[in-house]
Amino acid sequence: MTTPITLGQFSTSPVVAAARHLSLDRRYGIDLTTTRVPSSPGQFQMLVDGAIDVAVTSPDNVLLYATTDRNPLSCRVDVQIVRAIDRGLGLTMVTRPGIRTVDDLAQASLCVDVVRSGFALLLFTMLDSVGIDPQQMNFEERGSTPARMEALLRGESEGTILNAESLVAAQEAGMRMWMTAADVSSRYLGTVLAVPSGTDQGLVDALLRLWSDATEWLLDAPETEVADCLGNESPILGSAAYVHLLRDPSTGLSRSGSVDVDDLRVLCDIRRTRGAYSPSDDALAALVSP
Repeated sequence: MTTPITLGQFSTSPVVAAARHLSLDRRYGIDLTTTRVPSSPGQFQMLVDGAIDVAVTSPDNVLLYATTDRNPLSCRVDVQIVRAIDRGLGLTMVTRPGIRTVDDLAQASLCVDVVRSGFALLLFTMLDSVGIDPQQMNFEERGSTPARMEALLRGESEGTILNAESLVAAQEAGMRMWMTAADVSSRYLGTVLAVPSGTDQGLVDALLRLWSDATEWLLDAPETEVADCLGNESPILGSAAYVHLLRDPSTGLSRSGSVDVDDLRVLCDIRRTRGAYSPSDDALAALVSP
């Protein structure tokens, strides 16, 4: 007998692909379904509505939706972080090849998920670091990372912030890479698992065991086996560049899965620098699963 879990994600999870390849879902009694979410507000609305049980999301999204109603949904969503997934998977400020100088970048049309999202605030911090005031620029809201990558490839946007397979696709298309999240902070936390508070602990424990086993296999198995497994999902996931992102100790998958308040403070510091809402340390501690 298996228990159904619906996981809402922005792009294909290599961990889920590995878990299915290894039959970990059956081992741990989970009927795992995935669905794409359109944006961070859409993802957290789906959590509220019960359309998804688990979110693969930026921890900054959890800060914004779980600790205040000052967010696009105008309500506080009662969720908790239960595991770190990765350190950003190469999260990078990317532009089209014609954007060659800082002056070009200052005049470029850039896109974000939503203007108050964590990735957007990180992008603004990156712009600041190269001497550009983001308040003097206009940003178009384009939703999820894959949607922003498509806008970049089609020439509908001149730049954005990308990671994972979207970053690999941009690299293959000859886009310009400016700087990464690791250049902003060596402790940048890219993606986490978040669940509604009150979710059955036995179910959470089973999901975490599945996630840990799949993560260890992705990090330790022969690279050719990992590439073959992920390539069954899509060719770009099976590429050497993507597997390298997963295994990069500075930006790749988190073996331990631990999250602490110091990790979340990095995101809060970015928020404060940008003049955005930032939760208290007590609120941060309440988000981190024991």
